[in-house]
Amino acid sequence: MKSLLILLLASGPFFFLSAQETHGTSLATINDAAAFLAGEELPNQTDHPLTQTAAWKSHVSQFGKDFTNHQERVLFPMSEWSAAEVSPAQPPGAVVRYLFSGPDILHAIHMFPTAGTFILCGLEPVGQAPDITALNEGNVATALGEVRNSLGEIIQLSFFRTKDMKDDLQFATFQGTTPIMMIFLAKSGQYVKELEFLKLQQDGSLASQGSDHKGANAVRLVVSPRRLNQTKTIYYFSSDLSNGGFDPTGFGTWIAQQPKGSAYLKAASFLMHNDWFSKVRDHLLTHSEQIIQDDSGIPYRRLDPATWNATLYGVYTGPIDLFKDSFQGDLVQAYQSDKKPLNFGTGYKWRKGESNLMRFVLRDLPAAPAPAVTPAEAPPVPQ
Repeated sequence: MKSLLILLLASGPFFFLSAQETHGTSLATINDAAAFLAGEELPNQTDHPLTQTAAWKSHVSQFGKDFTNHQERVLFPMSEWSAAEVSPAQPPGAVVRYLFSGPDILHAIHMFPTAGTFILCGLEPVGQAPDITALNEGNVATALGEVRNSLGEIIQLSFFRTKDMKDDLQFATFQGTTPIMMIFLAKSGQYVKELEFLKLQQDGSLASQGSDHKGANAVRLVVSPRRLNQTKTIYYFSSDLSNGGFDPTGFGTWIAQQPKGSAYLKAASFLMHNDWFSKVRDHLLTHSEQIIQDDSGIPYRRLDPATWNATLYGVYTGPIDLFKDSFQGDLVQAYQSDKKPLNFGTGYKWRKGESNLMRFVLRDLPAAPAPAVTPAEAPPVPQ
């Protein structure tokens, strides 16, 4: 794929893009770009000339077909599973830590639909917001082809291969994780209402760069269905999670200040099976009230049954050959003892009937009373 220049967002030292105040490229233009790349109807420019091109019409058909297939195979069954198995311990507005995630906000919001804040982290660069004004009839086919190439793997397998993603994000027309997250959000009916690029400091503080992506190693998005006030805040950090980077980068300090909540681990490369990822592993064990993971996350032996209630789903027959050294004999025995069915595929063994998923909930987790909803607080009826 050939790299093309895109229009850079203008900088604003201590401002973020919002629906009320914009600097440089507007949020309307950015949301239109995300919808265009996602093959969805543009929310603000319904008659944009590029939507009449053969390249976009073909993209709508091809990407739409692949995404619909993924919804039916994975996302819809995952949502049903979440409603039955996760919701009792997932209060509205809760925090989800999805580390080793890359830009995969798609599966996180289907697994935790009531969460209010998502914290994602990976080595992939933040990049820049997409801008539809950078596209024309000469480059639109290339850009849309890059979208299908970059996202085809996660749509098929439900996870990114790290090397492939690094290559795709480096050479794509719209570079980095930000445009990929926005495409996933557009496909999920979300509209970006605030966008802020950030610089994580070594003391754990975040310095706002407003709309200027240059040098940013974090981004904050506030999203909601366009005509509803049901906001979710999404952070993505480009940061080293090994012991050599967890604290020195400031990420360990920042995330330790965030409220406890749920942790989600999928296709995490078995990194926390190693001692040089012990700091992030210990953080999740001490700052989570619930952990949902496949076998690539925290080793089963690290989740003390005196502390955690465990429910196992699917099947466990060992890792794929690439990670054969991370075989867990105790997990085999646990699955032989008790397990529940899993009606969708996830993780490295992504085919339905071959996957595993585990849910761990703190034994002493207090039951939170359901908040009373007054008529004034009732959610509006969707238009």
